[in-house]
Amino acid sequence: MPNEMIPLDENELAFVSGGAYTGSVIVYTARQGDDFRSLSMRFNTTVAVIQELNPALTAVSAGTRLLVPLQT
Repeated sequence: MPNEMIPLDENELAFVSGGAYTGSVIVYTARQGDDFRSLSMRFNTTVAVIQELNPALTAVSAGTRLLVPLQT
């Protein structure tokens, strides 16, 4: 079962489960130059996890708000 989209404000914390990723997430607003690969490296995760958390996104551009795993 895919994760349900959670309406969150910037930097608000949530916990998701039900997919390949289970854990805490935050809302991140993409900056110029961000893409799935650079975000996966910045947040120490995989492109697949970011895409799973944001199934409606096919690309990332500056200003895009998306869920990313909380760094620990």
